[in-house]
Amino acid sequence: MAILRPDATTTLNGVKINEYLLTKHNPNHIDMPSVSMAGKIIGVTVHNTDWITVASGTTPAEQYTRATVNNNMKDVRVHYYVDNVCAWQNLPHSLSGWHAADGSGNGNRRTIAIECIMSSAYNSTDKKSEDNCAKLAAALLKQYGLNINHLYTHTHWLNVRDRRNGTVDQLNTMYNRYKMCPAYILPHWAEFKKKVQSYLNAGTSTIFAPSTKQLYRVRKSWADAKSQLGAYSSLENAKKACKVGYSVFDANGNVVYTNGSKFTKGQKVLIRANTPLFASAETTSVTRRISGTYYLYDGIACKNGRYRITTKPEFCGKTPVGQYVTGYVSWDNFGVIG
Repeated sequence: MAILRPDATTTLNGVKINEYLLTKHNPNHIDMPSVSMAGKIIGVTVHNTDWITVASGTTPAEQYTRATVNNNMKDVRVHYYVDNVCAWQNLPHSLSGWHAADGSGNGNRRTIAIECIMSSAYNSTDKKSEDNCAKLAAALLKQYGLNINHLYTHTHWLNVRDRRNGTVDQLNTMYNRYKMCPAYILPHWAEFKKKVQSYLNAGTSTIFAPSTKQLYRVRKSWADAKSQLGAYSSLENAKKACKVGYSVFDANGNVVYTNGSKFTKGQKVLIRANTPLFASAETTSVTRRISGTYYLYDGIACKNGRYRITTKPEFCGKTPVGQYVTGYVSWDNFGVIG
């Protein structure tokens, strides 16, 4: 696959941003998150990914974006990759990512993810990548009216998932056997925070607003334009017009609402690969990862958009519940629905 060309290039807090959204470019039909973050963003999560050598004329951030398009990044989906030269935006801020390993927790569902490309050498190139990451993080925090206490590490969300207690920074840096990330920034996390704070204090960052008014379209699918029932400037009006079996899409084609009453007791659903299974509607701890054919135990939506599933149609509705319910799965992980 040839080196990617961005759809738009802007500058945010001194960092060149190349926009190449996977919602617009998905030729290989890779799995994509579908949960809206519109109006729900609570912070920025910082990650590290390893430095890679790339061909002349490109940068590691472009290469990681290209690897994602080619389905070589497994199930990782982040908003930004940033290196010593620039950042590449992969997801709109209105769409959640897959990056925090906390399933339907706040890390995945409510934070903007930045992958900072560095190495253990911590040389001048690594430091420039880190500086660009700090500038970008500060700009995003400012854009959403958030302060330095809304800057998180990947490890923070692992500790929340594992029911650890502590302050934001204690959870940011507390040892977690699953993963310590961002691996190259964590050893000097306090200094990195000070750098982000200095950019927050430096003045107003340049925020690029959409040039066109947001319209919410009601369709069966984004690709099925003929099924459109209408386009609305008000999200609430779009939801009211959304019939069973239809969804509301933002201007980038992201699902922001689905009329979930289409789900019924005993309905067969195909669970997407690597889907988190939960023991209850409220927990953020993932029991295990599943995929394949299951059945809706009662078709009733629980908290966090989760449904109870079971392995056989004859188990649906049977008691005791604990004997027949496999667990809880968020509806946005349902693939082909029978």
